[in-house]
Amino acid sequence: MVNLRVCALECEALRGLLTERAAQCLVLDCRSFFSFNAAHIRGSCNVRLSTIVRRRAKGALALEHVVPNEELRARLRQGLVHTVVLLDERSADLELPKRDSTLLLALGTLCREARGARICFLKGEWPRPPPPGERGAPPARPCRPRGLRSPPARRAALTRRLSPPSAPAGGYEAFSSACSELCTKPAAPTGLSLPLSASSAPGSADSGCSSCGTPLYDQGGPVEILPFLYLGSAYHASRKDMLDALGITALINVSANCPNHFEGHYQYKSIPVEDNHKADISSWFNEAIDFIDSVKNDGGRVFVHCQAGISRSATICLAYLMRTNRVKLDEAFEFVKQRRSIISPNFSFMGQLLQFESQVLAPNCSAEAGSPAMSVLDRGASTTTVFNFPVSIPVHTSSSALSYLQSPITTSPSC
Repeated sequence: MVNLRVCALECEALRGLLTERAAQCLVLDCRSFFSFNAAHIRGSCNVRLSTIVRRRAKGALALEHVVPNEELRARLRQGLVHTVVLLDERSADLELPKRDSTLLLALGTLCREARGARICFLKGEWPRPPPPGERGAPPARPCRPRGLRSPPARRAALTRRLSPPSAPAGGYEAFSSACSELCTKPAAPTGLSLPLSASSAPGSADSGCSSCGTPLYDQGGPVEILPFLYLGSAYHASRKDMLDALGITALINVSANCPNHFEGHYQYKSIPVEDNHKADISSWFNEAIDFIDSVKNDGGRVFVHCQAGISRSATICLAYLMRTNRVKLDEAFEFVKQRRSIISPNFSFMGQLLQFESQVLAPNCSAEAGSPAMSVLDRGASTTTVFNFPVSIPVHTSSSALSYLQSPITTSPSC
């Protein structure tokens, strides 16, 4: 049953709110991580609830799940937000989403905990057919006497009379059509491409290579995963011109032997992990995530690299997306692969990421994922997984315990 506190809001009304009182309006986009990052309303926040959270919530989610940002939650609870607007992909009314959908669970939580704010659902309207003669409207046809109509014509006329009008569009689909100027749709990041023959850092093995002799993983440039997070190879890390062109201020070097070429110019964090089935990369997840967040909060940009930008550095980027955006491994993997198609974490790293997923997405862990207690847990004793995977890989254990795993994935040496 629809809560009477929820108001229906049309696209034009939301346009007015965002134009005149943006500071008092909070837009919560309940679409998937993929859809939100492809296009969204400027200033909106993505609400993501994992399958486990939705299944176990039973309609009683905490506000922290719906609004993870602490500052936004504080403003909401202090009454500084006048209107909260929720939307999904295209639902035109609240009878369409499923009972356990992110949208309805978020609405229930807000109606219960955000008592000082007006809670709204972005609805849609039945599409109006253009008047005859307008561009795009089918030309009017002269009526034929009933007796001259052919059986197919009569059937078509009857179908048109009995068929309901096309379903109304709502949610982001309707708003982006009506108010495209308030939406953002960035092109898929393609990275930076500078001449490979340009002078690069001293000691770079690939200095002066032509593109035809350069490995695929060194071609092009660092790719943007998020506006403040980039992924690439050691060769890219040796190109100061590339780093400066992208506004990079810090680097994470996920290797034991790649040099830090510009320590006097950028902030560095070294993660000395080898790309093999014995390495425990998950013990570095929290440190790497905290480092990326600290650079982001200071207005900087982080470039994560290993030797080839395929396995180790990709694993760190995946872990960051999973914890900070509460997405599953397969969703994060597809998101990164769309930007750097050659990523391929080794089999052991994928197992550790699956274990990390079970910690991040479990209801009792998601709210604690970034807490000091969680950090101690992550760096302490081994933990057990919530799921039963074909191969159970302890997240934190000695490297010898992983020696029975053999990676079936073939990647470039020292990825």
